[in-house]
Amino acid sequence: MITRRVFGTILALVVVAAAVAGGVLWGRRQHNTPAASAAAEAAPAHAARTVPVSVVQARAMTFESRLVTSGSLLAKDYALVSARRPGALDAVYVDEGDAVTAGRTQLFQTDSLNLTKAVEIARQGVAAAECSVREAQANRERIEADFTKARIDYERFQRLYEQDQAVTKNALEAQQSRFLQAEAALKHATVSVELAGNRLEQARGNLLIAEKDLRDSLVVAPLDGVVTHRLREPGEMAAAGTPVLRIENPKSLEVSAYLPSDAYADVVPGRTEIHVRVGGVDLGNRVVTYRSPTVDLKLRTFEVRCDVADPPEGVVSGRLADVAVVLTRRQALGVPVAAVQQRAGKHVVFVLDGSTARSVAIAPGLETDGWVEAGDSSLADGASVIVRGQQLLDDGAAVNVIGEGD
Repeated sequence: MITRRVFGTILALVVVAAAVAGGVLWGRRQHNTPAASAAAEAAPAHAARTVPVSVVQARAMTFESRLVTSGSLLAKDYALVSARRPGALDAVYVDEGDAVTAGRTQLFQTDSLNLTKAVEIARQGVAAAECSVREAQANRERIEADFTKARIDYERFQRLYEQDQAVTKNALEAQQSRFLQAEAALKHATVSVELAGNRLEQARGNLLIAEKDLRDSLVVAPLDGVVTHRLREPGEMAAAGTPVLRIENPKSLEVSAYLPSDAYADVVPGRTEIHVRVGGVDLGNRVVTYRSPTVDLKLRTFEVRCDVADPPEGVVSGRLADVAVVLTRRQALGVPVAAVQQRAGKHVVFVLDGSTARSVAIAPGLETDGWVEAGDSSLADGASVIVRGQQLLDDGAAVNVIGEGD
């Protein structure tokens, strides 16, 4: 049984539904009237197709052609220190990480006992040679005296024989023989003095060599720097040319990188710039100081280097470096790379022309930091280039600028 209250509610819902249906029918009739149709025809056809866009101004900027690669930090000044005299290592006086001073810091010594004995023997040889010289000189002086006496006697006998034959011919010939023997003995004594002198010089030379060998057994630092590797320990044999220590100068580094052979002609030592970054440390722009004279036959690459003097803390040899070599640099008008579209086989950008978009053909050139060189174009400096929404545009499309692009 329906109560009076429920019946009233149902009646009210029916009235509301009838009113809504009447309103919809009236609206349809108004839309189909001639005035409504005329208003719809008068509205712009593209009003419903306005494209929201963002713009960025084209600007003149510097464009660079770069080769980006990885390189290594190397010590520019370093030395692999080996023994000058082979032998057992008596001592190694430095360890890895120790700072050394050129010409002052003692590094290691080899076979000092044998070399010291060799110096003593060489000194004794000099002393003996000096004695031999004095002996030869004394002998020569004695023979000179005999020669003088023999010459005087021979000359006297010769006069006596020629004047009145006071002496026999046999006696004269005996004096002549004695004189000639004394003359030969003097020549021999003179040669003996020269020989003794030469032997003395030889002994002195041997002493100099022995002393130098002894000095060479104690090796001092050839440059200022830090010991980075200790390759031999006391007691081990140190052959000539076999490294015992490696020393590097941490204040003089260089970056080494390898580039493809196609870039060889574009890299000019002393002029080509190279940007270096090591980890989080930006070392800025530097100049190429070295270009290898040839290209590697197998890898088709060549080496370039640049100096890194007085590097900051943490920049040490052996670290990886991010390298960007600037091959070309020029000033030109640029637009964002994202703004460039391909239409009908051409590269175009859309620029804001009042409330519409106008396409402008460009010839893309170098790219730098997300911008591209807009070559061979009528694009003006400062033109508003559309960077968002350009995919939906055609030449002459209506646009609505909603903001500036990044």
